[in-house]
Amino acid sequence: MNKLKKFLSNRVNLALTVILLLILIGIGFAVNKFFTVNPADLPTEEIDLSFNPEGPYAILEPRRDGNAIYLNIFRVAAYESINYELAYQSAGSTADEGIGNVDRGVQGTIGAEDEQGSSTRKKSEYRQEILFGTCSKSDTFATAHCVFDKNVENGILVLNIKKKYEKGDKTNVVYKMVTAWHLQKPDVALGQISSSDNHFQYRTKVSEDELSVIGFTIVNDLTGAPKMPQGKKTLGKIYAMNLPTAKTFPSGDLTIELIDSAPAEAQIGRFNEPSNSWELLETKIEGSKLIASVPGAGIFAVFVNQD
Repeated sequence: MNKLKKFLSNRVNLALTVILLLILIGIGFAVNKFFTVNPADLPTEEIDLSFNPEGPYAILEPRRDGNAIYLNIFRVAAYESINYELAYQSAGSTADEGIGNVDRGVQGTIGAEDEQGSSTRKKSEYRQEILFGTCSKSDTFATAHCVFDKNVENGILVLNIKKKYEKGDKTNVVYKMVTAWHLQKPDVALGQISSSDNHFQYRTKVSEDELSVIGFTIVNDLTGAPKMPQGKKTLGKIYAMNLPTAKTFPSGDLTIELIDSAPAEAQIGRFNEPSNSWELLETKIEGSKLIASVPGAGIFAVFVNQD
């Protein structure tokens, strides 16, 4: 210690020591900068997310006038950003004669910050309105300044969910979720609601007048789902059937068709949102078809025992 003090007491030695420290610090910064990767410079790796029971998923909800849908996304707090692409066909718009089918597309970004604008504290759920058309003012219900696409029924929703960068990553990972959907007026469909692939069929026998009050229904398939029942796994697709806010759908019979014959223990399950749990329904099996009586709209899946 005394030798060090004596060494540093010499002004020349002290100056040389300070210069050497500054050089070392500069070298340290340069090396750190050399090895630090700018995420924006990394290539993008796109991964299809067909189904992950614990992964993110989207549920669609029709607006009461059928001119828009609400996109609800769950389990996305761990992701950096979310972009969506909505593709569908319409018979023209309210601004023209609407003869023939027209391909339409809507793109957008869902905010990755919470309501307070914090970029570090993300929400796990997002809700976004997507219009079938354009509006020149903020009131998206008013037909006076909105042009809506007509007779929209089937479409595809593509979600591109970017994973947060972690040190050591070689690529920017973007998960691609594809959801098919089918929008219907239940009174026009005479109480027979179906998915875009027709493997989901909900039938009710109530009157057209009762069905007309509902307005619209939408069915979409999911890439994830609420927590599975213990000891169970899903077989085939999971479907969500939704209505406009505050509307209810009458009870009926649900048929879900699988690609192959269903195992003997297979059951249709309906997610009970108030209790945050799945209800396994009494199910009849006819080859690849499963049939159950259901009390209304919701999330539905076919469950079998885990291996």
